[in-house]
Amino acid sequence: MQKYAFEFIEPYKSGWGILAEEFENTLFSDIDSSLIKARKLCELIVEDIFRKEKIEYSRFLKHVEALAALRNTEVLDETLFKSFDRIRRLGNTAAHEHGKIAIIDGLHAHRNLYEILKWYVEVYESYEAKIPEYQEAKPHNPQDLSEQVKQIISEMVPQYMGQFKEEKSEQLQTEVMINEMSTIQGSHLLYQLSKLRESSQDAVEGYKGLSEFKRYLHVKRPLEEILERHINEAVESSVSQIIFVCGSVGDGKSHLLSHLSSTIPEKLAQFEIHNDATESFDPKKNSLDTLAEVLKPFSDSRIEHSNEKLILAINLGVLNNFLESEYATNDFTRIRNYIVEANVFDSNSISVTKNHPHFRLVNFGDYNMYELTPNGPVSSYISDLFSRITNPVAQNPFYQAYKKDKQTNEINTLLVNYEMFSSKTVQEQIIKLIIKTIIKDKIILSSRILLNYIYDILVPITTEEMMTSDFLDMLPNLLPNLVFEGFDKSPFLKMMARQDPIHQRSIDVDRSLIDLHNNGSYYIAYRNVIHDSSAQEWISYLESIEDIAYLDKDTKRELSELFIRSCYLYESSLQDAFLDKVYMNYTKYLYAYNTGQKRMLQNLYFDIDKSIYLWKGAPKTNYLYIDEEGHQYRIAERLQLRNAPKALPTNNLEVVERFTSSLVLGFRCDPFEEIHEVEIDLSLYSLIVRVNNGYRLNKKDRDDSIKFIEFIENLLPFGRQMEEILITDTENGHAFLLEYDPDFETYSFRREN
Repeated sequence: MQKYAFEFIEPYKSGWGILAEEFENTLFSDIDSSLIKARKLCELIVEDIFRKEKIEYSRFLKHVEALAALRNTEVLDETLFKSFDRIRRLGNTAAHEHGKIAIIDGLHAHRNLYEILKWYVEVYESYEAKIPEYQEAKPHNPQDLSEQVKQIISEMVPQYMGQFKEEKSEQLQTEVMINEMSTIQGSHLLYQLSKLRESSQDAVEGYKGLSEFKRYLHVKRPLEEILERHINEAVESSVSQIIFVCGSVGDGKSHLLSHLSSTIPEKLAQFEIHNDATESFDPKKNSLDTLAEVLKPFSDSRIEHSNEKLILAINLGVLNNFLESEYATNDFTRIRNYIVEANVFDSNSISVTKNHPHFRLVNFGDYNMYELTPNGPVSSYISDLFSRITNPVAQNPFYQAYKKDKQTNEINTLLVNYEMFSSKTVQEQIIKLIIKTIIKDKIILSSRILLNYIYDILVPITTEEMMTSDFLDMLPNLLPNLVFEGFDKSPFLKMMARQDPIHQRSIDVDRSLIDLHNNGSYYIAYRNVIHDSSAQEWISYLESIEDIAYLDKDTKRELSELFIRSCYLYESSLQDAFLDKVYMNYTKYLYAYNTGQKRMLQNLYFDIDKSIYLWKGAPKTNYLYIDEEGHQYRIAERLQLRNAPKALPTNNLEVVERFTSSLVLGFRCDPFEEIHEVEIDLSLYSLIVRVNNGYRLNKKDRDDSIKFIEFIENLLPFGRQMEEILITDTENGHAFLLEYDPDFETYSFRREN
């Protein structure tokens, strides 16, 4: 092992070796001085390269200009250029902004300098030189280091942990879960955010009450009032009572019961509470056996003689399996009939619960994570939850942790992301993205997934990505990028990535990108387009970036992508360029459908009517091909469609909380009265709009819209094909009409004009 990582340079450049050793020796004790030395050494290396490459070098040439010249002449590739440029930037920061550099950035610079010197020796001194493997920087006096720096070193340079293992506190050996001031990886904020992860022990809940942390996060939903009303009614009843609390995994059933056990403990104490996801009395029994045991007092033979009260929190899948079992058929027919009549398993309808002397039901599936309004969907629940993460109040453990971290680190990726997430505009845009993903991909977003999502868009994967103070190194892990590029973290983020605004092209966006690269200053370009006041602090970090010409290709791309995504998330002059009019129209139709406002659906019916003829092909108005395309001669029938809107209850609600997330439209074919229904979701509606605008369907489109094709096929027998058919010669443009005259029972055949 070398006494320091760069000792191999001494036989060739002893002066450089002295400077490199001083850089390493002072890295942990005086990082600013250390990085200034590293920058000076890089300047000497670049000057020497110019001489060896016989390139004219002017003493008036700036270091950044010299690096750009070596890259442009292909002396340096992009990777080496980035290594030189990081040391240059950090050296500048050290010289002008004392105390703002994280130790992780110093460790990055240390590895970069090794790569530079190794390349230099192999290219300009001796290709056969045996360069030792990279040797991490190590502190000479570990006892003098702060606990936070020790934590970072323990993760970045694990082989040197033994030097201060005995002095290392218990807090550093484990992720301490003791009090609100605990840390993970030296960060109080990371500790608090880690509680949001699905893998966290805080993600799993019983129903014995909420922790202080969970009580703070609790957001009241309409379900809570309904369940509490059912509990009050059941308490006052003198006969046996079951309250079914149904839903899907992670949707908040356990959390709600835990909350109520804290707010109305005396009433909840009168109930037995069974959670099918967490409880089993006997390991030899499966979930159905256990459920039958729990429900025994409510069997057909005992329910009238029992006065027991039960709250059953159950997932719909388990409930459905129970209703199909012999238990339900033989002993629990009353329960079975009640649940079936409530229609809880149909995702396209709202549960209908009739008054029953023994049974009450709350179905989480009836309540989406969002509400419908005339101006588009909103989510009071997600909005309140986001606010609880960022509200600048004393009760907010996340904000208090942020402030404490801010005292130690003025800037790092996690802190910048938290500040970005604190913007109300950003929160509103993310909520719109979430709702659009729910509608488009038909997912059931649980509270658990939502909390994990917050963690994923705020926290980079590794410590070095999280703790860097260099803004250019932060770029891949800033919130606007994690929102759209975190597809490796979770399936939900992968769905969100499909809505990435960098894939949307428009004249305004293209023009802004051209201006971005021609401006010469990213800071001015960002500031001119993004006028949201909450973005100005992080935009100011771009001010120190020199002319665009001096940046590497990856950094230019990352800055361009950050620009587009930030214009989408913040108030900017480009926000209108990202509007999805098809989605906006669909959500307005969804609101009209669920409020029974048929007149607002007129244009939708027109679009569907038009698309039916385009889907199969139409030789002329009100005629539809009934055979497959691809032949010279094709056959069409006359099909006269009439709208037959479903009779939905009309209401004047401005905010709709219980609704279906797709539309069922009715059509009939003259002269028949039979109504044919078709379900329209966002994906199908988007495809219909494209077809109406001239798009030609491919095989995948037809496979994806098989139900719509089946709907059209079901219409064909109701056309006038028994009275007349139109035969077209697709190659020559001729058409012939074959008609049947029922009065004379004869056929006529003529050419159409």
